[in-house]
Amino acid sequence: MGKSGLGEMPEKGEESSFSGNAETAVKSVGERPDFRVVQTEYDNRLGKTIFKDVGAMWRGVSKSGSDYYTLKIGKLRLLVFPNNRD
Repeated sequence: MGKSGLGEMPEKGEESSFSGNAETAVKSVGERPDFRVVQTEYDNRLGKTIFKDVGAMWRGVSKSGSDYYTLKIGKLRLLVFPNNRD
């Protein structure tokens, strides 16, 4: 995984893959996330709420064709799966 740390964005040239193992889910730098994760903060000087970016989530497709998401918040990286169970 290049010189990137666990909570940092991967470097250019790294590919996305998923085969059922959390350690194999990686996205390339420059790819815009499908979702942004924000935290609200109130700025007393401006008197308004500010949305601070704290993470992002990217959509991926496994080798079997199933959708999954990679969620990164700070140094935490998680895999997120749709709840398709009936």
